[in-house]
Amino acid sequence: MNPRDAQGPFKPADNLLEVEPYSSFLGLCKSVHTKYNYHQDLRVLKQFLDASGITKLAEVQPQDLARFVGHLTKPGQTPAGKARQAYSTRSMKRILASTRSFYRYLASIRHIDNDPTAVFHNLAIRSPQRNPRPLASRDRDALVKGLQTDNLEGLKISLVVLMGYHCGLRVSEITHLKKSEIDMDQKLLTVIGKGDKERTLPLTDHLRDLLRRFMSQMAKEKVSQEGPFLFPSLRSSTKPINPHFLELWVKKAAHWAKLENPEDLTVHVLRHTFGTQLAESGASVYEIRDLMGHSSIMVSENYVKLASTKAQQAHRRAFEGGYRVHALNLVRSVGPQEVLKRFRSRNRKSKAEGLKEV
Repeated sequence: MNPRDAQGPFKPADNLLEVEPYSSFLGLCKSVHTKYNYHQDLRVLKQFLDASGITKLAEVQPQDLARFVGHLTKPGQTPAGKARQAYSTRSMKRILASTRSFYRYLASIRHIDNDPTAVFHNLAIRSPQRNPRPLASRDRDALVKGLQTDNLEGLKISLVVLMGYHCGLRVSEITHLKKSEIDMDQKLLTVIGKGDKERTLPLTDHLRDLLRRFMSQMAKEKVSQEGPFLFPSLRSSTKPINPHFLELWVKKAAHWAKLENPEDLTVHVLRHTFGTQLAESGASVYEIRDLMGHSSIMVSENYVKLASTKAQQAHRRAFEGGYRVHALNLVRSVGPQEVLKRFRSRNRKSKAEGLKEV
């Protein structure tokens, strides 16, 4: 479609990205995964505009987009015609960001006179702040011990679990992981994360062994390995697998491990567990940020706070008699006279240090 026709009817019916050169513009400044998400978000916008009887970009008014926000908060249908629940606040913010980007681009190249997405500034959508939800220590051990690697399917499921748990990969990073990005000799894994940012992660011995067995089993069963992706689509070897399959696989692994709530396990829970275990082992917020690909250390701080036990210990001392129990045990072990002697000695030492400071 010619850029000059951007104010005309949408062509094709479900794809706003065909308004060139916006698609090419996204290809330059966004990753392939982000561009795909923009495509899906703009299909949601197009569905709403069709239902509202709006056929031209120039006809869209701020009040129309305000109604669009309300539309996202209610159950309805996806652009593919399937029933859906109301969008989560995170999904809504992403859809509105895609819409804003699209209209700002049209305004910047003067295909529309006014940017109707300015109304979004008055519609504050607050995302609930939640702590990460990692697996408990016993569940982490059970999950790894329960992995089944006797066949190709088991190896594939086990790989996805360890890529989430040992490397902290997002589900989109696993689906788009290419075989060329895995260095078996150096035990390194390179991924392209959010914002098209590249990061390199070390491979654990367990994960590297599974990868080798997986490749060997693929060759043994004569499964095609022509495509670039480690987990190709079932329909085309040149495309990545649908993320839905990965989520089903980790739930199957949870059933193997007999976790209490296997349906709650997701790739992102494994990623949370990765970050939490890093913090528990003493990793700094900067190390966690680099390994997890966070855009800010403020996100990484959540894992450090979660792993810290100092606040819990302070609470126990205050409300469960921590100091009192300690004092009683001390009296029983060394006697009351020795406790009094130590107390007086500590007071004299504190006073002497105070005089030095003065």
